[in-house]
Amino acid sequence: MNQELISYIHQELQQRKQHIVEDYLHHRQASMFFRRYGAELDRCLGILWQESFVNRRMCLLATGGYGRQEMYPQSDLDLAIVSAEELSAEDEQDIARFVQVLWDIGLAPAAKIGSTVQLLQAAAEDLTSDTAFLEGRFVCGNHKLAHEFVAQLNLQRDVAGFVEGKLLEQSQRHYKARGAASQLEPNIKTCPGGLRDLHTMLWLAKAQGLRPHFPTLVHEGILTRAEAGLLMHSHKQLARMRIELHLVAGREEDRLIFDLQRQVAERLGYQDNESSIKSEQLMKQMYRATKTVKQLNGILLPMLKGRVFSSLPRNVYEIDDKYYQVGNAIAVLNVKLFKQQPHEIFNIVRVMQSHNDINQIAPRTLRAWWQAAQKIGPDFYADSENRKMFISMFRRGTGLTHILRFFNLYGMLGRYIRPWAKIVGLLQHDLFHIYPVDDHILMVVRNMRRLAIEAHSHELPFASGLMASFPYKTVLYLAALFHDIAKGRGGDHAELGVADARKFAKDHFLTDYETDLLCWLVNDHLIMSTTSQKEDISDPEVVNRFCAHVKTRDRLIALYLLTVADVRGTNPKIWNDWKAGLLENLFQASLRTLSGLGSNQRITVSRRQQAAITLLDDMGYNERQQRSLWNILGPSYWVRHEKQDILWHVSKLIGRENEPQAQIQIDTELKSLKVMVFMPNAPKLFAQLCAIFSQHQLDIAAARAYVTGHQFILDTFHLLLPEGSEVDEYPEIAAMLQATLGHFILGQFIPIPAPRKASRRIRHSHVAPRITLFEEDVIKESDVYVLNIVTANRRGLLANIAKILSDMDISMIHAHVMTLDERVEDTFLLKSGKLADTKTQLQLKQALEDILAAS
Repeated sequence: MNQELISYIHQELQQRKQHIVEDYLHHRQASMFFRRYGAELDRCLGILWQESFVNRRMCLLATGGYGRQEMYPQSDLDLAIVSAEELSAEDEQDIARFVQVLWDIGLAPAAKIGSTVQLLQAAAEDLTSDTAFLEGRFVCGNHKLAHEFVAQLNLQRDVAGFVEGKLLEQSQRHYKARGAASQLEPNIKTCPGGLRDLHTMLWLAKAQGLRPHFPTLVHEGILTRAEAGLLMHSHKQLARMRIELHLVAGREEDRLIFDLQRQVAERLGYQDNESSIKSEQLMKQMYRATKTVKQLNGILLPMLKGRVFSSLPRNVYEIDDKYYQVGNAIAVLNVKLFKQQPHEIFNIVRVMQSHNDINQIAPRTLRAWWQAAQKIGPDFYADSENRKMFISMFRRGTGLTHILRFFNLYGMLGRYIRPWAKIVGLLQHDLFHIYPVDDHILMVVRNMRRLAIEAHSHELPFASGLMASFPYKTVLYLAALFHDIAKGRGGDHAELGVADARKFAKDHFLTDYETDLLCWLVNDHLIMSTTSQKEDISDPEVVNRFCAHVKTRDRLIALYLLTVADVRGTNPKIWNDWKAGLLENLFQASLRTLSGLGSNQRITVSRRQQAAITLLDDMGYNERQQRSLWNILGPSYWVRHEKQDILWHVSKLIGRENEPQAQIQIDTELKSLKVMVFMPNAPKLFAQLCAIFSQHQLDIAAARAYVTGHQFILDTFHLLLPEGSEVDEYPEIAAMLQATLGHFILGQFIPIPAPRKASRRIRHSHVAPRITLFEEDVIKESDVYVLNIVTANRRGLLANIAKILSDMDISMIHAHVMTLDERVEDTFLLKSGKLADTKTQLQLKQALEDILAAS
């Protein structure tokens, strides 16, 4: 082919594409962009085809997105080159040159090449190929051959198998999209409710011989005009976002990644305001568009499937004078029932709850239900019969998660509980919540229900055991539903949520006791996670203070169960065995205290000392040897360390009070390492130890720094093993760390690393670091301060913070590290007389702000 012609076509294509893009940016009509860009590609391919193939029985088909005339700026060019006969060597060479020319002019061809026999066989054997050919469109070449090939494809297609295959494919795709990454950086093309779901609807229609357009499905009685309008609007929204993504990225990028969210939002006209930033507004718009697609998926897909399988025998059972069962679906005898008797909007769900073999609503019944549900108003809520039915769903519990997700998907929750409407699609760019608020709440309800179901008791046996005997399960489900319902309103969402919960409880016939328990849980749902992860729960005073707030056993059990369900429903990455252990330890200590078995600090210290004496007696050490160790450890040691650590420490230190050592314990249950470092004190030791752990890819869950009477450090760390490491790898990880620590305690110090570059998500999160410093008024020591830091996470952060404290001659007594995905909330107990000076406090805050800003 003439090189000058190729260069000319390349230049002309790029110029025309640029004009098409500029025109799109002027009006932003996706359909017009597709039409004009597709026509330009057809024109260029036609010219190149004529230059490459003359008088041959071959044709060029557009397939996939190009075939359905939905070509995005940077998408691959899906093609099929079809030959009537088996390709000769000359044909293959010419086709290879033709495909190379397409690459040369800036396209990215993805071509299926072969004879009709070969391509028909490929389509028969591969669902993806068959789907691409389903959208085959003639571009150029032998028109008769193209027509015959498409006709043969349609004739050989097993429509029932195709429908089943695409539905299974969609189900598997949705299952894969459950992870944190897909929630935070969703793929517009493949996420649940995304463009691929829209395409699936149309593929099922076309495979059945219907024109793949939503207006056609209206004409066929499969969709209503309003439903078709909703789907077309969602398609326009998602298509525009995907076009903008391609233009901003300059490549085929279908994920709304953090780097591009703000740019895409800006291009689509969103602006920051007092309530939300532009990227949050964009993501909320996408969430609503995909939600519409998911709503109508529940109606359209079963209807299209039913057209194929309607000839098969069906098991139909009469339930009562209003409903009947078809397979595993419930159907209504009179589709006007929900409009005529609004009570049935809730009653159908109650009927489903009482039939274990029913798990869905038949499509025409679902449509009638949805249409009626969209029109309910305050009168529906005011009707006491409706309120009794709604609360009965919680008291029964069966299928509650499914029911609430169904109500939320179709907007019923927001219409019935008005405050709920404000949190639908509300996103939280706080580096650890990965779900919109409504989805997070329903995940917490789901977690709470699983604790009550015996089949799931193996997941969290201790919590499930508590749940099984707890008499107020309804309150727990409602606490899960209301604990974050006031998010996004400004102010304290817990306090604001109490008013919503109290009104709901009064309207839904809860007893005074149930109401008080519900409101207390909503108001204080964060206190247990905060106490367990930010305070020293080995200190009896901390436990006593927590119990003084909780007051009763019922409250403690309910709060523990709600906290477990809440943390697990925030982000899969932040729940681990270590956090589970902290919560259970606080629960057990509090239960003992509330049961009258707890003790004050003096008694606790005495018990710890007696346990240590008993252990060393059994090991054969005499009183003189023990007293020598007690003198070195000092009286405050017994207050700051819990019994388990004390027994470990003294068993290793006795008789070696002046020898540096590093000890490691493996905890396979908590998937952690416990590390003790004992060596002469020197500047920046704590920071250097943190750097060592960072080098070994070990996250610090908690740390306790202590200096003995003879100026040795006795630092204890709880380290989380790398995610994904297997149990048989733990000894090797521990051995490698032991070798490094062995060199360190002998004086081989390491440099503190400079602040590391933050991740993409952190750089685009817009979460400002927060630093608070105040004097501790509980510990009976002078010059003790609490430092709280909330900031974006990165490796080596704790080492950098510790270095600043060391540089300012501030001692760290205890560190509590709470890692929430890419956000940390760390609490440090500090001791320094210098902190009494306001100027020193300001210097510390400034130094910390500088190091946090550098990340």
